[in-house]
Amino acid sequence: MQLRAYLSFLRRFWLIILLLPLLTGGLSLGMGLRQPTRYQAGTRLMVARSLVDTGHSASLPDFNDSYSWTTTEFILDDMPLVVSSTAFAQDVSATLATSGQDLPAAAIQGALRAEVLHRSVYLSAVADSPAQALALLGVATETLRAHGLRYWGRGEGGLDVTTLDPPSPAGSVGGPRAALTSAALRAALGLAVAIGLALLITYLDDRLRGPAQAEQWLGVRVLAVIPKE
Repeated sequence: MQLRAYLSFLRRFWLIILLLPLLTGGLSLGMGLRQPTRYQAGTRLMVARSLVDTGHSASLPDFNDSYSWTTTEFILDDMPLVVSSTAFAQDVSATLATSGQDLPAAAIQGALRAEVLHRSVYLSAVADSPAQALALLGVATETLRAHGLRYWGRGEGGLDVTTLDPPSPAGSVGGPRAALTSAALRAALGLAVAIGLALLITYLDDRLRGPAQAEQWLGVRVLAVIPKE
């Protein structure tokens, strides 16, 4: 009985239930297909603070080594902010310009990301072509290795940057498949919202629509129904 009642409610609002998912999915698909396909490449780095006393002349070598590991923790905490900073993007852009690749610092700033796991850094780059993504990734790694602690207000260098995983082949980000998947998910969400809206309207509607509803409200059996004129 309850299932039939729910189906009856849904039939009354079939237009909302049909149009809302179609509208949501259609708009999402249209906007997704208009976005150009981009490519992402990534590499995993091991980053550590260089030893302060590289000549091993310190009277307390254990303290020198401990200081290096302790300061590494603070450096890694700031690494995502440094990689996404304007200063880092400007240095990467200047290096790319020397090889004839003109990429604005603003575009680089939005394309580079760093994720820290323990003492390793996963560096990723998104660009308009696979070659550009790999080039951006390589220059970013070399920039970090060359300038090092300068981004923390210190001198050049000071960081040991080792490549653990070489740059992966650039894979596509977005495109028709991603747009279709996103549109399907949004259409499913729109369907759920439409059904919920239909049930809410039905719950708030206090109009009498049939004998079964009258029996449910009054708790008595309906013996006859006066037909509409």
